[in-house]
Amino acid sequence: MQLEVILPLVAYLVVVFGISVYAMRKRSTGTFLNEYFLGSRSMGGIVLAMTLTATYISASSFIGGP
Repeated sequence: MQLEVILPLVAYLVVVFGISVYAMRKRSTGTFLNEYFLGSRSMGGIVLAMTLTATYISASSFIGGP
C-alpha cells in the first residue's frame, strides 16, 4: 500500500486508542454493563420516551410497517 493511505489510518487509530485509554482512566465508578445498558440510571423520562419512539419507528420502517 501507499504511504499516503497508511499514515492517516495509523494516525487515526493511535488517536482513537489514546481517547479510549483517557476515557477508561477518567471513568466514574460503576460497572461497564450498568453504564452501557442502563445509562447509569440517570436518563430522564423525556429522553427515554424519545428513545422508545425512535426504536419503534426504526423497527417499523425496517419491517415495512406504516
